[in-house]
Amino acid sequence: MLLPRARIAATAGTLLVLSLIGPAHGAPAGLPPPADERAAAPPADCSARVGYRRNEVLPGYAVPDRALGRVCVPLSWIDPAPAGYPGDYRVRAFSFAEAQRQLDACRAAPPCSALSDVAGYVPDQFRSTGVIDLVGAIDPFAADVDLADIRRPAYFGRAPYREGIAAAEPRTSTVEFTVPAEPYEVINRGSAGPVRLRGWYLRGAGVRAAGGRRIRALAVLLGGRTIETTAVQDPGDPLYTQDVTGAYQGVSYPSRGTEKWGARQWREYLAALHRAGFDVLTVDKRGHGISGGLSADNTLQQGLDLLRMVDALGSGAGLRALGPDGATRTGAEAARRMLGPGDPARTMPVLLGGASQGAYATQWAMDANLHRWCSLDTPGRPCHPPWGNRRIRGALILAAQWGMPFFDPGDLIYAAAQAEVNHFVYAPTSEPLAGLGDWPATFIGQGLWDEYQGPLASFSAYRRAGGRAELAFVRGPHSENEHGAANVAYLRERLVRFATAVVTGAPVPASRFATLPEAVAASPPVWEPSTVPAATR
Repeated sequence: MLLPRARIAATAGTLLVLSLIGPAHGAPAGLPPPADERAAAPPADCSARVGYRRNEVLPGYAVPDRALGRVCVPLSWIDPAPAGYPGDYRVRAFSFAEAQRQLDACRAAPPCSALSDVAGYVPDQFRSTGVIDLVGAIDPFAADVDLADIRRPAYFGRAPYREGIAAAEPRTSTVEFTVPAEPYEVINRGSAGPVRLRGWYLRGAGVRAAGGRRIRALAVLLGGRTIETTAVQDPGDPLYTQDVTGAYQGVSYPSRGTEKWGARQWREYLAALHRAGFDVLTVDKRGHGISGGLSADNTLQQGLDLLRMVDALGSGAGLRALGPDGATRTGAEAARRMLGPGDPARTMPVLLGGASQGAYATQWAMDANLHRWCSLDTPGRPCHPPWGNRRIRGALILAAQWGMPFFDPGDLIYAAAQAEVNHFVYAPTSEPLAGLGDWPATFIGQGLWDEYQGPLASFSAYRRAGGRAELAFVRGPHSENEHGAANVAYLRERLVRFATAVVTGAPVPASRFATLPEAVAASPPVWEPSTVPAATR
């Protein structure tokens, strides 16, 4: 499970109950909950062994294969909703209100282990940038960082990296956004100073639409947990090795010539969108790399940061940018010079996206933009009207994670406990999932033997998302970086094609799947290299 210390993954959500937050939001009015999950996700009919990361036999579905006749495609299993459950199980049973009800019942019958379990919380930080090469190492907490000290795309064009992102150098600004301290920092640590988020803005040439015209469009992306935008990855360093038992074991980094394995593949996603004409904005999340923040764990705040940055591109508030001309500018002038003529900050269609933990942040951002939302990490949990940015046209979800509705129900209580004691939220409860039908467009990509969450979660989200949605499974583990080169390239191409269609108004190039086995069978017959397919009956 993707659970940091003290069950962080059980902490998130937006209140649904009228007595707590007023009118609840959910699926569009008049739409019934999705059809019975048990019909859409029948029992597995085969089993097969996978290599990295699971090293075990998993259930799966037998599908046609040109070379072998039929193969068993393994997957991580999630139990479907209970038979006969009244209403929408994923929404009703996993709301933040239900988490709070469980915590109140626990407190009424002391000792309450949920409260004691979270009392020793120590936030995670991920800061490997500069460990292998001191070039690019900065003090992420400093208020006066020289942006010229941060690695830029050209740095990654040198040997041994030779990354395609280097081609973006002439159109790249190194950026810094100033955002508020999160409640954990203010309440638990007495640190009220702002947090500075740093990364890159790649100005695009415009996405080609019908007739050859170009449309300026922006993709705002956050990497997964531990990913740092400017960390180095030596392409010769392995993801895993094989031990004497034959099991595949991940290599621990930073070591060798790599600060963070997966950073290279993440930059390939950024470069592909930029080559397609998109403006691309990415920063290290709070608690990661070259950004500030005492905690890497509050995905609600990270989601709000996506919305804050989009706003700042229009106003210039809290913005600093080092342009390709070597000049550092601030405020509205920084935004104007970075984006170029024509006031694109107020006209560009915007896509929000992320991988794994970045997918959590994207869900919070989409929900807050479209629906009434609550500051669950703040005492009193004040609620707010929708952010209401109509230029946000959809979400790009990689290494898909859908939060508490698909984790162990026993962890739900920790969502409320962490919010109350440590003032942060991590894995979303059911509120973003409930409102997913309102999202204008949604891309979902995931590995089938994801070690954290099985594909039923993504399939359920896809069914809720409606017509402008695309679901892409690959035969590999969780991370968007770890599927093997061919599958990573496949997902990257599918994501860029989908994003292009959304911002140009073209039809979304997607298949429709009625059942989970159909979606599994549609995955390319390409296997993560440590897993070897075998014929099955």
